[in-house]
Amino acid sequence: MTKMSISVPDELLEKLRKMHPEINWAEIVRQEIIKRLEKLEKLEKEGEI
Repeated sequence: MTKMSISVPDELLEKLRKMHPEINWAEIVRQEIIKRLEKLEKLEKEGEI
């Protein structure tokens, strides 16, 4: 699997680490990217984009 880096504001990263250290945020982001791509593919097939 290839790695990809994203940038987030320092304050956001601090909140994520303090409030929910048990959550794998990279996995959350990966899943959301997949969902967004699936939506875009569906719209493309329907000719909406």
